[in-house]
Order: sequence, then C-alpha cells, then structure tokens
Amino acid sequence: MLILLHFFLVFSAASNAATQRMPLLMPDDFESLKLVAWRVEEGVQDPNNPLLEPSMPWDSGGVMAHGTVLHDPIDGLWKAWQVSTPAEETFEGLESNHEKFRRLTYLESKDGVNWYRPLLPFVKWPGYEQTNIIFDLDSGGTAVYASVFVDPSDDEWPYEMFVLRTPVYGGDPKHVGHLPGPEGKRATYRYRSTDGKDWKLFEGPIHPSRGGGADVSYVYQQPDGSYVSYFKNYPKLKEGGRIVTYDNNPRGGLRSIARRTSPDGSDWGNEKTVLERDWRDPDFAQFLELTPVKVDGGYVGVVTYYNSAIQTMSLQMAASRDGIHWWRPDRRPTLPNPPLGEYGSGMIWQMHHPIVMDGTMYVYYAGSEGLHGEIFDTRFEPRIEVGGETVIGFQTPTLPFNTALGRASWQFDRLWALAPSAGGATLGEAVTYEQDPAGRRLAVNVMVRNGGSLRAELLDENGQAIAGFTAADSQAITGDHHQTFLNWAGGRAAPATAVRIRFVLHRAFLYGYDWQH
Repeated sequence: MLILLHFFLVFSAASNAATQRMPLLMPDDFESLKLVAWRVEEGVQDPNNPLLEPSMPWDSGGVMAHGTVLHDPIDGLWKAWQVSTPAEETFEGLESNHEKFRRLTYLESKDGVNWYRPLLPFVKWPGYEQTNIIFDLDSGGTAVYASVFVDPSDDEWPYEMFVLRTPVYGGDPKHVGHLPGPEGKRATYRYRSTDGKDWKLFEGPIHPSRGGGADVSYVYQQPDGSYVSYFKNYPKLKEGGRIVTYDNNPRGGLRSIARRTSPDGSDWGNEKTVLERDWRDPDFAQFLELTPVKVDGGYVGVVTYYNSAIQTMSLQMAASRDGIHWWRPDRRPTLPNPPLGEYGSGMIWQMHHPIVMDGTMYVYYAGSEGLHGEIFDTRFEPRIEVGGETVIGFQTPTLPFNTALGRASWQFDRLWALAPSAGGATLGEAVTYEQDPAGRRLAVNVMVRNGGSLRAELLDENGQAIAGFTAADSQAITGDHHQTFLNWAGGRAAPATAVRIRFVLHRAFLYGYDWQH
C-alpha cells in the first residue's frame, strides 16, 4: 500500500503552483547578524469567519477543533473530523461538563469556506434520527484529536484515523468497542474507513503519547510508512522556573510538547521533549500543540501558545530542519487573540496540520469565546491579590469553550523575514555561512518600504568583499518582489571566489534567498 502523509501530499500538490518559493530563512543560514531581528507575519483572518457556528444541540457549546481538516484528493471536497460538545448555560461550581460530552463529528464543504453538517445514520439525538456525529459515548467514551490520512491508492481502506478515546466518560472503562480499554484514563485507537464516514475499529489501545494518557496528541504519517506523534507532556520545572500561582495545572509540571515515533503506528518509542519554555519566554509561557507542514529543507510548525497569566491561547510560528529541534523566530503571535468576547478571544486551537494550496497556507482553528480557566471569580477561597485586584488562589478546571470554526491564511513564502531592528536610516546586516555559489545568480524574496533598499555583497574565504561585487557595486533592490535577482557592476553570476553573502537591509524585509542557475 502506498502510504501518504497528508501534509506531505498537500505540500507536493501545491508546489507546482508556487514554484518561485524560496527556502525559508533559518538561524543556521547566518554566521552573524547585526541590527536585524526576525519579523513574523500575522495570519489574515478569513472575511467569512466564523465559518461555522454552534447551532445543533450536540454542538451548541462548541465546534471545537481537536481534529483534522483536509482537502480530499479522492472527491475534491473539503472535510473535517472535529469535536463537538453541548452547551453549559450555567456554571455555578468548579466542575465543567464539556469534557465529558465531546463527540467526534463530521463536516463537509465544497469550497473550504461554506461548511455543512451531513446527516449520517450512526448516532441519534433526541428529536433527530440522523446527525453528523461519528462516535457516540457508548462506543468508547469521548473522542478527541482525530488524526486522519487519505491514501487514494488503497482500494480497500483509503481512510485511516488515530483518535483519543476516554471510555470513563459515557462508556465501559474496560472496553472501547470490541477492544480492551486504556490502561489509564484515555488512549489512542486506530480506525479505518472506505468513505471517511463509517469507521471500523482496528487496533488499540496504542500509545503515541506518554503512557497513552496525554489529552493532546496528533499523529503524522511519514512517506516511508513510519509515524510520528507530537503531544503535550509535563516535564518538571528547571531550577529557578516558575508557574503562575493560579495556573490550571494539576500535574505540577510545565506544559510542553514531546515527540514519539513508530515504524508501523502500533509500537511507539524514542520519546523526546522537543519544545518547551526557554530563556526568551516569560514565566507564564506554556505550549500544548505543534502541527507541522513539510517545506524545502525542513518543517514549518504552528504552535499553540498558552499564556497562563491571562488564561488565553494564541498561535506562534516555529521551524525545524529535522522535526526534533524547533526554533521560534519570534515570541509574538502569528495569530493573536481578538478582544475578549469574540470567537478566538479566549483560545485558538488549530487543526491537525496547515493546508497549502496555490501558494497560500491555511490554518483552520476553533476560536473560543471562553478563557481556559477562571481567575476573576471571587466566590471562592482562598483569594490572592495581584496588581491591586483580587483573583482566585487555586487551580480551577477548564471552563466551557463555546467555540466556532475559523480560518486564517498566510502567503506560504512569507511567514517570517529578517528586518532592521532599528529602522529609519540605520542599516542592518546579515552574513551567511560558507557556501559554494560560483556561477549562479542570487535570487531574493524581499519587500522594501519607500526610501529603503536591499543590497548585497559577496565575500571571499577571508571575509573580504570581492571587487566588483561589493555593496556599493550592488544594484539596489526596491519595491516588492517574491523573486528578483541581484546584479553587480562585476556581473550577474557569483565569481568562483565567493563563499558568503553580506545582506545590507535599509527598511527592507528579507523573506528568503536562493542561488539559481
């Protein structure tokens, strides 16, 4: 069977439409940086947001992500396998019920914008003989984090899904369907389908996350048939570390992201924490999800960033050469929260992977009106004073989410750039590591503000500018170009002695460069 990783498939399908795309800039491209910093671009909210709001009894509390959106290569439809939950009109105590009623539901769209709920015969609801619910609680409890793959070459089972089931909520804790229940509260189970709607249970419990107990776990299938999972874990705080006093974190560790691998999707190992708070992050920074997409030379990842001080989640951008060592070009959000009370103002939960089509990267997400936990409810004791205001002094459980489906987009070749860190007339410089560009032309992806310019000079092995190829010899690049070429008084192609580039940025944003014949 030809095994396909969906985000590899999406990238390959989109690559022909974005042939001018250059490799993303990464830290290991540069030997030195002077008066420059990384500029991360914000996603553009779809003008049709929210794409789908709660309206049915089983999703009146949230159309809430924790699943997969993809453009199906078999029939051309956009499809979503995501979690829905009923509403909670009142919340008097400390125990939210939404986690106990999370059901996996199915959505379709012809254009990726206008979504509808197909009526399926699998699960009834009072007053509804058909719903878009795939799994009911009695089939294995709640169902979240559905990782769905499509293999058009598989005539028998073209659809595969890994999903977390929690049978202690509504099911028999000893069983999920005909298979044994999880060792702990929840575990991942493997399903297959002929049409993506009617799913057959094949395997479980399996453990792509620590002990099978993590409540956040996405699985990805590699081109060679192996699998990788990114999931939330709780490494202990390092010396001098701190967790916000009222943070909703009963495990006492620091929410971080770990990775495990499997040759076949059944046996998992090689666990490693791959993204956690570092010296550039504040004490309230934590992370829950990492959803990657393949690019030339590595991966781009969208990270769910949890601000435990204000109980919100936004999205950050990350990149990696190997899927293990992740770098975040900036700590500012690439998809920030709107004002409180709007969808996404409390939390933004992205789907399984970004989708790349025609040079645009789309991220589908659930935008929550609600915060992750309550910090201003003064009914309960003890209380603590912070900054002149009273907040509760204990760890509350997660509040109701109240979410809707949304979408944001980025130009896929312009996710982040190098920009002058001072601005104005002050120039920034970036010098690359050694390379062998002899005989090739230097292409750049750059946007230059009015009055600015991008120049470049070529350096020899001693770090000296080569005559005819200095910054002064460089024809200044102005304007906005996804691809344009540098020219020098000494010629268009790099001489044999060139081994480095020194970029000189004046009110310019460099998104990428490439040596081309």
